[in-house]
Amino acid sequence: MLINVDFDGVIIPNDFEKKFVLKGLEGGFTKISQFDGKLFDWYIEKVCTSISAPINVGLLKQLSILRDQGHFIRLWTNRSIELKDPTIKNLGEWSGLFDSFKFYSSSKSRSRVEGVAIDNSITNLRCAEMGGIHYEWK
Repeated sequence: MLINVDFDGVIIPNDFEKKFVLKGLEGGFTKISQFDGKLFDWYIEKVCTSISAPINVGLLKQLSILRDQGHFIRLWTNRSIELKDPTIKNLGEWSGLFDSFKFYSSSKSRSRVEGVAIDNSITNLRCAEMGGIHYEWK
């Protein structure tokens, strides 16, 4: 089975996304689709220049067990492909756990993926053909 795992809010705390949305709301935007390029540039710079976020080692260990049992693990994130390198760097030694990576640049909710999903956004769980698990790491 393919297990699609979200990054922000599941593997790392949701701090970057929360700051991004808050900054957008402070700028007068009411939906992410309205956010302008400057805001996305700010977000990308913030993620690329920040100290690595703490990772959810407990979940990654469980995913490792599932992978050893023959399941495939995909990092499935709303992040831009521009953030692939800092995202993989943040995973450190755990990056090898993932068989593939999908970066959706804020369009994940419109995607369709095989298998199951693990996400902190209930909306994104419907994207997986077999449903998903609502999970938020705090």
